[in-house]
Amino acid sequence: MLDLVRPLVRWVLALALLCSVPARGAEDAIADEPSPPIQNQDTPRNVAYSFIMLAREGAWDDAALLLQWPQGMDDPEATPEKVARALKLLLDERIWLDFNAIPGEEANDDGAPVSLGTIMEGEDELGIDLVRGADGDWVVAATTVEGVPAMAKSMGVWWITSLPEFLVDVSVAEIELWQWIGLLLIAAAVMVLGWCASLVLHHSARLVDRGGLGMLRESIAVLAAPIGVLASLLAMRMAQDWLALSVPAKANLAVGSKAVLVLAVAWGVARWLRVLTLSIEAKLVARGIDDAGAIVRVVRVLAMAIVYLLGLSIALQALGMDLGAVIAGLGIGTAAIALASQQTLANLFGGASVIADRVLHPGDTCSINGTIATVERIGLRSTTLRTVDRTQLVVANGDLAQSRVEKLSTRDGFRFSAVIGVRYETTGDAMRRILAALRARLEGDALVDPASVRVNFMAFGASSLDIDLKAVVQTTDAAIYRAAVERINLDIMDIVQSNGSGFAFPSQTVYLARDRG
Repeated sequence: MLDLVRPLVRWVLALALLCSVPARGAEDAIADEPSPPIQNQDTPRNVAYSFIMLAREGAWDDAALLLQWPQGMDDPEATPEKVARALKLLLDERIWLDFNAIPGEEANDDGAPVSLGTIMEGEDELGIDLVRGADGDWVVAATTVEGVPAMAKSMGVWWITSLPEFLVDVSVAEIELWQWIGLLLIAAAVMVLGWCASLVLHHSARLVDRGGLGMLRESIAVLAAPIGVLASLLAMRMAQDWLALSVPAKANLAVGSKAVLVLAVAWGVARWLRVLTLSIEAKLVARGIDDAGAIVRVVRVLAMAIVYLLGLSIALQALGMDLGAVIAGLGIGTAAIALASQQTLANLFGGASVIADRVLHPGDTCSINGTIATVERIGLRSTTLRTVDRTQLVVANGDLAQSRVEKLSTRDGFRFSAVIGVRYETTGDAMRRILAALRARLEGDALVDPASVRVNFMAFGASSLDIDLKAVVQTTDAAIYRAAVERINLDIMDIVQSNGSGFAFPSQTVYLARDRG
């Protein structure tokens, strides 16, 4: 459970910090505004500003003095302080005041009431009006004050006026303390539910692990916390209306949530990359690539660092920070490093392709560009082989990926091929007997595939009658194949000799003649 609480506390604190950063363009907008009004009741602008500032400071008694209390207010729960709190809640949720748009000195010329807007809730309607009192000071109109409790109850925010003052007066990023507590409780509840769901899925995957779901089980375990954070962010955004967040609080929460969303995704991707690389490392070691562990660990660290850096940069951009120059510099540096190490990278990618395609395994006998050798070790940069002359051959994986590789250890048999020449003195009948006996000998051999036997009188050679023999010896053991060939050759000699012929050898007949002279 502590593993669940620690990340929750960390990301909520990070969310509070991120929400305190002004949204993009907010500083420019503030710089363009004129000087704020002063706190007095001389103008409608000043009284509206005074009410908001006193409410933010928690001075509800002083804020209540800016209300024109109606005659015959018969609601016992509607004290001036509660009405002032309720009015602040209504303004925060429905009308975010633009002080520059509220009339100033010019409103004193005719003294007509000034409307700050209208709040609608179903069929209920409440106008927020300012009027000038008998003493010349501007106040919130009695008609507005009288309708505030009913509208607050209709909107479901009246109960907030009964909260202790410290829960309302303390705020961070325009979000009050009680609202932060509500957001935290909602996030914690969603995290606990997600944690329970991940346990059920993890246990289910373990039960069927024999079906090859080990990777799925580990992915569920590492992605549970990031997914819980994402679900918590969604729940917080959905609960912002219930928590009566003000317009700027919603904007700050949206900006902070976007940044935390990016960081949570980066966190989940990095955790999943760790599981993936650990699985790859275990498979490489099982295949005999012993030095793969250190290389995969380096790749894992680099990949996770890149993911975290990208997530951090995107999160900072979501907060309005311009990182274009930094990203451009990193891109140029990455390109320079890639150009400087292109041969090394080619070997690494070549090794990855050899491993991924499973072309070779330790112990395989193969022919690489005409050289027969046995694979001893496959690394990510090079492959080591042992030749038939017992020398060690090291081939860069980049070259190996481009080479013609013939795997001899996966053959399903050996091809027997021979051309024998018998003497020209051999008669036709003798040749027929020799061909029939050779066919019978090859087809009757236990190791020879009968369908592959080919025995043919092929040509009249320069000094012999040529017989071509073809067959497939069904064995993958070279020693057994050589012994079988030895037996076949001895029997061929016996067959030729027993049929009244013999093997021819290159010879030349010279005729000598004497000229008459």
